[in-house]
Amino acid sequence: MEKTSEECNKENNKEKEYDKNFITFLNFLKENTKKEAVVNRLLHDREDLNQRAFKILLSTVISARTKDDTTAKVSKKLFDRIKTSEDLINIDINELEEIVHPAGFYKTKAKNLKKLGSQLKDNYNNKVPNGVEELTNLAGVGRKTANLVVSLAFDNYAICVDTHVHRICNRWGYVSTDFPEETEQELRLKLPKEHWKSINNSLVIYGQDICSPTPKCNMCYDEVKAICPHYSKLTTLNDSLNKLNFKKVSKTKIPKEKGTYVLKINLKSPKKIKIGKKGKEIKFRKGDYYYIGSAMGNSLNLYNRVNRHLAEAKDKNNHWHIDYLLEFGNIKEIYIVESPEECNFAKKMFKNKNMEYVEDFGCSDCNCKSHLFYIRD
Repeated sequence: MEKTSEECNKENNKEKEYDKNFITFLNFLKENTKKEAVVNRLLHDREDLNQRAFKILLSTVISARTKDDTTAKVSKKLFDRIKTSEDLINIDINELEEIVHPAGFYKTKAKNLKKLGSQLKDNYNNKVPNGVEELTNLAGVGRKTANLVVSLAFDNYAICVDTHVHRICNRWGYVSTDFPEETEQELRLKLPKEHWKSINNSLVIYGQDICSPTPKCNMCYDEVKAICPHYSKLTTLNDSLNKLNFKKVSKTKIPKEKGTYVLKINLKSPKKIKIGKKGKEIKFRKGDYYYIGSAMGNSLNLYNRVNRHLAEAKDKNNHWHIDYLLEFGNIKEIYIVESPEECNFAKKMFKNKNMEYVEDFGCSDCNCKSHLFYIRD
């Protein structure tokens, strides 16, 4: 069914509001973030342009899958020994591995640094190139590193997207992407250029301190919570559970009573799943899904119904739509109430106009748009 012009206008207005709030959020962080990311802290004003670029390049290669404190210590030790690409070429690989060792994956990183030194000498006259595409030709350098060098060292417009930037931009709904590379391209299309250079530092600090993989919303700024769509969705979820008297239970303590249940199902990566006998394909994004179901029969009580969901896929024939999702997702939390609240829960969730849901996951005897809701993790 085609959308009416009124529905399209509503969606456009909602997107504009998302965009406006996200930019307000970035402005707030820029004004209130006092710390700097680890790479910034390693630089000195007296260094020339190539020295700055060289340091940023090396420290970002070291930083992959490494904590900031470790990156800072290893980088400082490396910079005491390595001043130029010639030094990288001449240093013994065993000595280089010993320096890089605390950062993890040290053999690969040391090997890449050695090769990188030769590439800079042979192809760039010992100068760090100032273009993203040229930088990604260097050993161990991906787009994140390349954009950071272009932005920090050369003060050119570039967007460095790491896991923090990717996660937070998606949580806000400013982009809807599966991978950091896609996030970078989306941000290049819609993010005002005035934020290109600063977004990484702002969101890295914010992502480390507050909006981490498991967000610390209780520690967040009130000004941010007031406009954050993710916080709004979590608040709606918790209010819906609390007002209908749902209680969190462990997988081993599900009562043999009639009632309603909510399953929190986590999908670690995006997945296209064929649903139902007709095999309708739905793309499920990574994140948390909340499924509301009922168990009001004498035999299909909470214990029987929930444990069926917990069973291995090989031990059950897919009957409900949720069975297909559970082949790939993991049940992380279970909430129950010993009363018929299935549609009441759905109605409360839909009061949040920004709540995302998967169509055709309602029960067979109601008019709800869905009983499966989605919140980006």
